[in-house]
Amino acid sequence: MGIDKFYRRGAFPALSVNGVEVFGFYPTAGKTYFVWKGGNNTNGLNWKNAFTTIAGAIAAHTAFRATQTYKSVDTYIIIAPDTYEENIIALPFSCHMIGLGHIGTDKATEISPAEGIAMAGTCSGLHLYNIRFEGEGSGDICDFSILNCSIIENCQFVPKSAAMAAAISFEDCKETIIRNNRFNTGGALYCDYGIKFNGGVDKYCHNTIIEDNIINGAVKATGTGIHIAADCTATGAVIRRNVIHLAGAGIGIDDDSDGALVYDNKVFHVGGTPYDINAALSMNNRANDNGTVTEVPDLAQY
Repeated sequence: MGIDKFYRRGAFPALSVNGVEVFGFYPTAGKTYFVWKGGNNTNGLNWKNAFTTIAGAIAAHTAFRATQTYKSVDTYIIIAPDTYEENIIALPFSCHMIGLGHIGTDKATEISPAEGIAMAGTCSGLHLYNIRFEGEGSGDICDFSILNCSIIENCQFVPKSAAMAAAISFEDCKETIIRNNRFNTGGALYCDYGIKFNGGVDKYCHNTIIEDNIINGAVKATGTGIHIAADCTATGAVIRRNVIHLAGAGIGIDDDSDGALVYDNKVFHVGGTPYDINAALSMNNRANDNGTVTEVPDLAQY
């Protein structure tokens, strides 16, 4: 028996809102939009008619989503390998943004504006996959005011031609996964922070998972790999299996909120503080201080 027939045969009562049945049959709506600079910028529904900008595809998704009253929307934006000189500041709710190609080669999907931030804004249900983000200027590469129930994975964050503040920063982040991303640069192009959760009223890193990220040479020698501010609510947050390399006396993982579970991470550093974390919520973290390997917290104290 199909799920729709199961509902309609009376297992659950029907519910109507303004004459539209919203319980008893609950469909999911979605489309796939394509982005390719060689497209004709018509409707984005195939490669020939692809949008030539990412912003164009986001606008189409947002307009479509607005027509789907009482429906769950799950849309894909597929992006051909190329360099897109855009500041993405209007984000698509309930959407997968997938970059094709191979990061680290000239066949990658890159969001690389001529000036300013690569991506910023407020969103929920956003999935970013296999995209290289390049920022230009003194701000952050990506700065999310609110990013809830989202996934950022297999992406890369790089300053374009000058040192920047943070590779990726958040004001309000709940139920989000940040995993398997690469933070690296070349030369003297560093960030003060790798992954940063800001503090203040209504600032959150709640139930967020930060796992399997590599922050290697991306943060300046005295910078911080992962930072959660003291007045940021980080209940339920997990920081695990990240690898951080600092060239000097910076801080690997700095949880000033003392609310995150921190375990199985590895920090390479020269002096400084590999971990500023709550010992009661951490275990099996390793630190290599210029060849001297220790475990944090020190198990000898137990």
